[in-house]
Amino acid sequence: MKRVLVFSPILVLVICITLVGVSGISHVFASDTWTTKANMPTARNYMTSGVVNGKIYVIGGLAYGDHLLKTVEAYDPTTDKWVTKTDMPTARRGIAAGVVNDKIYVVGGLVCSNNDSTYTAKMEEYDPATDTWTTKASMPTAREHLAAGVVNGKIYVIGGSAALNTVEEYDPATNTWTAKASMPTARSDLTASVMNGEIYAIGGGCSPELFDDC
Repeated sequence: MKRVLVFSPILVLVICITLVGVSGISHVFASDTWTTKANMPTARNYMTSGVVNGKIYVIGGLAYGDHLLKTVEAYDPTTDKWVTKTDMPTARRGIAAGVVNDKIYVVGGLVCSNNDSTYTAKMEEYDPATDTWTTKASMPTAREHLAAGVVNGKIYVIGGSAALNTVEEYDPATNTWTAKASMPTARSDLTASVMNGEIYAIGGGCSPELFDDC
């Protein structure tokens, strides 16, 4: 059964971008056509991305050979060129991101500790203007393959891991988290889009995760 859920701004849902492990980038125009653009320097999947001032920032993920990444690369559509930026402090995959006030907030994911994989609750803020990272308050629930969306300057983190319905709100202005009403359907690997102040959450799964990235 296919589900599409609609949430109000108070109960927001999510954007989780998981791209296949290839380094190319393409885009679609209103004319319903695709154009191949310059390859990303680092091939990877399970990363996240954010757009600030007309540039796309691709962050973290999993490289071939099961290597967790902290790599950050910026793409400029006007020049069709990539630039390597300062690494994220924590190498991780299955992350989500939200952009508030021209800063990118990267949350959750899977990390390695003592050759063992584990979920993380880390929140790290990237400022493209200074190319620097700052550690912020961790979210209450550690998880990967989550989704995140921004409404009214707050980041809503939803679902993830093997299958969660957990919803938590982050306020960058106060660096605090607040629990919100649970999503009706527990799931990970979902996607969503924001339109007219509402977030449409689509798809996802509930299969057990395999931890094999250390």
